[in-house]
Amino acid sequence: MQPDAVMYQPDDIAFVVLAGGQGSRMQQNTPKQFLRVAGKTILEHTVDALLGSVADSVSAKPLPRTIVVVPADALSLGKSLLGHHKTVEVIAGGSSRQGSTLKALQHLRGAAPKSVVIHDAARPFVSSQIVHDVIDALQQFEAVDVAISTTDTVIVERDGFIQSIPKRNHLLRGQTPQGFRYGTLLSAYQEVGEDRLGEFTDDCGIYLECNPMGKVRIVEGSPENIKVTDSVDLVLADELFRMRCGRWTPDAGGMDVRDKRALVFGGTRGIGQAITQVLESAGCKVAVASRSTGCDIADPDQVERTFDQTRKDLGHIDFVVNSAGLLARRQLHLQSIEEVKDMIGVNFLGALNVARASHDRLQETRGMLLQFSSSSYTRGRAEYTPYSASKAAVVNLTQGLAEEWQADGIRVNCVVPGRTDTPMRRSTFGDEPARGLQSPYEVALTACRLLSTEQTGMVVRI
Repeated sequence: MQPDAVMYQPDDIAFVVLAGGQGSRMQQNTPKQFLRVAGKTILEHTVDALLGSVADSVSAKPLPRTIVVVPADALSLGKSLLGHHKTVEVIAGGSSRQGSTLKALQHLRGAAPKSVVIHDAARPFVSSQIVHDVIDALQQFEAVDVAISTTDTVIVERDGFIQSIPKRNHLLRGQTPQGFRYGTLLSAYQEVGEDRLGEFTDDCGIYLECNPMGKVRIVEGSPENIKVTDSVDLVLADELFRMRCGRWTPDAGGMDVRDKRALVFGGTRGIGQAITQVLESAGCKVAVASRSTGCDIADPDQVERTFDQTRKDLGHIDFVVNSAGLLARRQLHLQSIEEVKDMIGVNFLGALNVARASHDRLQETRGMLLQFSSSSYTRGRAEYTPYSASKAAVVNLTQGLAEEWQADGIRVNCVVPGRTDTPMRRSTFGDEPARGLQSPYEVALTACRLLSTEQTGMVVRI
């Protein structure tokens, strides 16, 4: 459900993204905000989430002014990551979170906004609903916080023993963003003074210190709005991004492949054949490769020859689609080593071979590699073990290549179809009720629309 639009002028509000931390609890050399997950740094995800939440709601362009505060030695990196955002300014922060907030408030002083919304760079999952609720509340209140109920028992400790156990009725866990009237918060910071900033953990604490009779309006946060603080959070973040990618839906009719060139592996049957037909009907020139045409993707030499011939025939290659797959359904100890080698050879080594051969051709066109996994990738299943393992490997291959190849302008994505009416499924499972299966053309339409986007690192479930 989309949040109700909150109409305001961009000059009314400014965003501040605090990305000045060193991420010591992550136990990595790279600060957490600059770690890459799902194709982009956490900082990029966060800024995109904030700006995307208001992109359709501002009553005038440009988008709100956004100040991103980074460590002084990361200024160049921050600017290179966010330079494509016209309203984003990257500045050096202070020695603490509060010091960085003060730097941002001082930077905004020249053209002071009516309100400021402050968000942690390490919270990339902030929803549009949360941002809208904060902005909406700022129309009536001069301070706004985001919080969710605590589900854990909270204890008060003294000298290693429990002193008390408060009731949870009114205990909440704070999140960000936090919103304030700009002048009120700046005055509070000035009143507290830089020497005392370390006494506070967030901006609401500073506001209440200087406004003891003030009221901070609470809006509801979300359990998904996690802060990536340590290595466990990074694992959770990776899974949340996978879930969000899986919920991606294309714009209706959003396909622009006219006059493009595509090479489709596995394009003579099932989903690959449907993709070929959809692309051709949309004006894309397509070359098809499969075992029946003389290309076994488990053989890297055959893959290279196919790419060379396709480039000669089509002139260049904008899209590479690998929908080839193989499934033998039996317990592992009952499968011959040849069957296992064949499955791994096609499903995973084949995906590697296609990817390696794709790089130089797609770098020329800044194109996209689209791999196919299976809903079986999420967990190993009896009688599917080599298949499930190889399809999980394709997902990880996709995410890794999306990071490796981003600087080369190559997008890498993966489609995860559900139960689909294909020859491979019919030969494995026999006759199944058609109403329980999706058409390969449904999958093909979404896959082809994904080809038309600038997305990378997506694992899209259909």
